[in-house]
Amino acid sequence: MATTPPQTMTMQVSGKIGLAFALLTAILLLSISLYSLIVDVILKFDLYGILIDLIFLGIGIFLGYFSIRVYKNSVYYESLVNSAFDEGVYTRLEPVLRKIAETSVEMEDLESRLNRIDRKVQTVIDEQVKTEPHSEVEKMLVPGTSMGFVVKTIFLTIITMSGFMFMISTSIGAVHFATLLFYVLWWLVISSEFKLFNNTASWLIIFVPVLLVPVGFMILDAFIQINNVIALFYAFLALYAFLYFSWAVYETKGTLPFNLDLGRYVKYKHR
Repeated sequence: MATTPPQTMTMQVSGKIGLAFALLTAILLLSISLYSLIVDVILKFDLYGILIDLIFLGIGIFLGYFSIRVYKNSVYYESLVNSAFDEGVYTRLEPVLRKIAETSVEMEDLESRLNRIDRKVQTVIDEQVKTEPHSEVEKMLVPGTSMGFVVKTIFLTIITMSGFMFMISTSIGAVHFATLLFYVLWWLVISSEFKLFNNTASWLIIFVPVLLVPVGFMILDAFIQINNVIALFYAFLALYAFLYFSWAVYETKGTLPFNLDLGRYVKYKHR
């Protein structure tokens, strides 16, 4: 049963190839016989040759007519089968296929929700672990982060501020590439901590400064002093790092980096 469809498809293709060769043979036979008939009638009259030419001419006409007729019948029966499938089988299966597609979408949505709930549960577990006897610094850590990440962040902040002060106080070339380097460094540190190198959205986020920082420097440098441009892009760097960090926490842990109970705050304000 499993090998029947491929065999049927092979026979149909081979049949069409055979019809094409038969039609080509008929065309060649008609051409040769007509040429020979013209020669036997006009150039040198040969009754025996004319009879042979007429026989081959008839064979060519019959072969060509047979090939075209079989091809037309094949196309006609295929159209009947397709219309019968569309009007019969597909019409009955269409509601089932639509329901299967809707169920598949619902399952994907349910899987996404379950994954988010799982991340939130893991975050709650991490928060409960932090309530056990630990140092005050460890209790203040954002879910999913480590002391090593805090040290890296402090160290990178010092380097970033040092680079900013150095660029402001000295006139160095390619300042836009140096600024872009800090964007990439912050992206690498955060992506490494939350293991986002296989996340497509994470790569799209790093392409934003790669495209905008050099172009933005060249455009703004024509209207604003270079020191002001540097300060502006370093302010954007702080915002970029904070937003990417917040997104990374939400993407991997299903929660925001800060425990802000906005619902409770709104209720308190309405009292």
